[in-house]
Amino acid sequence: MYVRDLLKCDYALVAIPDKDAIRIQAIAGAEPETPASLTGELLARLKDWGPIVVDDCRMIAAPVMHQNQIIGVLVGYSSTPGTFTVSDLERLLEYSRVAVGILANVAPGAGQTRTNFSTEELLHFSRLITIGELSACFAHEVTNPLMLIRGHVKFVEESLPLEHPVRMNFEVIDRASRRIEEMAKRMLDFSKKRARRMELCDIAEIISDALRFIQPYVRSQFVDVQVHLEPNLPLVRLDRWQMVQAVVNILQNAADAMAERERRTVAITARVDNGQICVAISDTGPGIALADVNKIFDPFFTTKGERGTGLGLYITKQVIDEHSGTINVQTGDRGTTFSLSLPL
Repeated sequence: MYVRDLLKCDYALVAIPDKDAIRIQAIAGAEPETPASLTGELLARLKDWGPIVVDDCRMIAAPVMHQNQIIGVLVGYSSTPGTFTVSDLERLLEYSRVAVGILANVAPGAGQTRTNFSTEELLHFSRLITIGELSACFAHEVTNPLMLIRGHVKFVEESLPLEHPVRMNFEVIDRASRRIEEMAKRMLDFSKKRARRMELCDIAEIISDALRFIQPYVRSQFVDVQVHLEPNLPLVRLDRWQMVQAVVNILQNAADAMAERERRTVAITARVDNGQICVAISDTGPGIALADVNKIFDPFFTTKGERGTGLGLYITKQVIDEHSGTINVQTGDRGTTFSLSLPL
């Protein structure tokens, strides 16, 4: 039931591996005309149990993992094409970390799996979901009082003589309110649920959108961002907002990696090479441990402890793969570079 509510979909199920068979543990929602055949068809489409979005973005699935073993899979289905996005997959993967505590009681051969989560852990997860859902509402609601503030400031300002020293304070208030309004607009743009839409895009605009969104975060970390783009880059066909999210994820990781470094610089370059747009994002962090390099794109793998979800780079790779591109990483003790290549 919670999977269906989380994804706002027509139909959801929980399946559990049972020796050589698959056992349906729970079904929620308005069942299709032929639920049994549809259920079998859905499960047959899953490749290695997900995580995946398939069937023209009508079906979404995420595994429930424990100690590198799959103990179940969460599946959502919608009758409307284009329903699910990468953001939905990210939320479903995040919920699967809680679902492991539920499925452990019913999964055959689960062994000594953790059978429950503490109230504090469940409340923390609930808060994360609530914050995500309310952030867009907050961004929308904050624009109304901002307009009121600016309106009153303008009214008082117009009643003062041009040379009055207080006018300078009003200019500061106006600039600050415009900045809040711009940040709220970015939150709304970023949080909107969108069907996948491929269009010709300027990669410079993608990078600019990502930088504008994450600017407050990198500024708070005292990160210097340097952008060097080859002139007259050709347009590339992609989903604008998925690609913005992919770039934001890499930039946030770069800022986090440099937290303990004196020199904090992110360099972004873009060029054409061999019929592809190549974007490189480099940081001056300490690099990624060699033992971790092959794991960084795995779901839930994180070196940030409680601060990380382990989904950012996984989602980024999903986005690049969906665009028939590649993502590679070069790392050393002087920094890390993520290289994205997208076909023209």
